Amino acid sequence: MAALDLLDVMRRRLNEGGITDVFTTMPDGRRFPESVTIAFGVPDRKIVYYDGTTTSPLRVTVIVMRVSEYEAMATAQLAESILATSPLDSENGSYELESFETTDPQPLPWDESGRFVWAFDAYIDTRKDFF
Repeated sequence: MAALDLLDVMRRRLNEGGITDVFTTMPDGRRFPESVTIAFGVPDRKIVYYDGTTTSPLRVTVIVMRVSEYEAMATAQLAESILATSPLDSENGSYELESFETTDPQPLPWDESGRFVWAFDAYIDTRKDFF
């Protein structure tokens, strides 16, 4: 599935960039007090063209949770920079990347455990040719 391949590619790029503890679902906060989570938001409608080609607009939210506010901010900025400048092409050919844009990382007043959370969204358009 193209979407899951995209999350795997994004996780790999973050790991290659030196960001550890990257998950595609929210991890257990007791086992992983500091983590980075990448998850899909609500997708837009898929567009199907006359030749069978489809484009899928996707939104991926990247959530960085750290004990230090500075570390949360710095890691979120690094993650955004890595994803904006790294090739995110499919490793198994399940999609072609049409476009990739990110928002600026922002703090979230969210975690009641005392950890600091910063997040940003990535807006991605993928294409899959029918033939």
